[in-house]
Amino acid sequence: MEGLWRPLAEVAVILLAGAAIGCGLAGAFLTAAAGRTERAAWGFAIGLALLAASAPLAFAARRPPREMALLLGALAVGGAFLLRHRRGKDAAQGRRRGGVRALLTRPGILLLPLVAFGAAVFALRALTEPMWSNDYIAIWGFKGKTIFGAGGVPRRLFADPALGFSHPEYPLGLPFLYASLSFLLGRWDDHAMALLFPFLQAATLLALFGWLRRRGVTPTIALFAAALLANFGPLYSALHTGMGDIPFAFVSLLFGTALVDALDQIDPMAVRRLALATVLAVSTKNEGTLLAAAGAFLCLASRGWARRASRGAAAAIVAPAVSLLLAGRLWKGALPLRDFDLALLGPTLILELLPRVAEAIHTAFREVILPSWPGLLCIAVLIAAGRSAPAGNRLLALAILCCLAYLLAPSLAALGPDWLIRTSFARTVCALAPLAAAAIASRLKIEG
Repeated sequence: MEGLWRPLAEVAVILLAGAAIGCGLAGAFLTAAAGRTERAAWGFAIGLALLAASAPLAFAARRPPREMALLLGALAVGGAFLLRHRRGKDAAQGRRRGGVRALLTRPGILLLPLVAFGAAVFALRALTEPMWSNDYIAIWGFKGKTIFGAGGVPRRLFADPALGFSHPEYPLGLPFLYASLSFLLGRWDDHAMALLFPFLQAATLLALFGWLRRRGVTPTIALFAAALLANFGPLYSALHTGMGDIPFAFVSLLFGTALVDALDQIDPMAVRRLALATVLAVSTKNEGTLLAAAGAFLCLASRGWARRASRGAAAAIVAPAVSLLLAGRLWKGALPLRDFDLALLGPTLILELLPRVAEAIHTAFREVILPSWPGLLCIAVLIAAGRSAPAGNRLLALAILCCLAYLLAPSLAALGPDWLIRTSFARTVCALAPLAAAAIASRLKIEG
């Protein structure tokens, strides 16, 4: 650890600079009603998006990636200055109305140490050693290191059958982020870059607390939800450091909160936030496409296609999602889903698919649901203790739809449902914890 402090400081400076730039641009996505915590979370997401985008833009423009990152940063700073000048009074009022003061109440003094404890434990787990999980080595880190080493995106990542283990069909958002960080550092350092994941946890907690406070949840409930999430070990673990689940947990929370804000017509910026969150989700994991599909379904089911809010929200989801998927198809070519046999969806194989569905449900119940019954019982009690609230109900429905998709998708697994349920079901469901926390907390108690 002696030689780790300087690299950690360098990564921290890059992440904090990106967050600061993103916070300056957050005014284009948030109204003055948003507090400091929510603005910081969205600012961090915007900063990461700009950083990740700098690498492919540099490759397309045939410019050095570090130069492109600095250019994007300078342009973003100029845009933030113009935005601040135009919205100065409103932004200042919004900052004064932020939720930071709620942290200094008696419940805050009791609950903040629990949040800090969870964050400190995860930071210790994440930074004790270089990122080591199988999926990081074989997929996310492998692609990021290849892009950094090649100074571009070599076609072999998509065309070489020997690299099929790296899942060429997966989105490249996280590998681009790793590569961009490395270009700014001037080297590949998969130990110092692990600091990204405690930052992602902190941003998720800020987004959760800030959104709950803006939607009228009491400070005690909002802090309690953040404290529980901060100490949720199944998600914030050493195993998940380097993988796509923790980033996806963050962007799925941004997506869900933006979706319900758009459907409730809370503010005119909600549709912009929803479009940005859709881009982030689809660029992070394949599950982002399922999340977008579930969100579009809720737009149709909750308000009806004829309502303007539903049409606007659905367009904000479908347009960026379809555009990204088409762009990926044109760029990468027709890449099969390595783990799935879509031929099982054919009408002649329906008799084979139904037993697979039953096997997936049975395996999930035996291997995941039944061993987790104490936690699931607590979640059921909290849901039952709450009262119906449109925002909470929609977030809960979004999380349930994603869980059902994760449960049924293994029915199409090429190696059988049992294998995919055992290896990925619990992990992917855990990434929905921030969504579930927001849903349950928003149903528990609303300030009058």
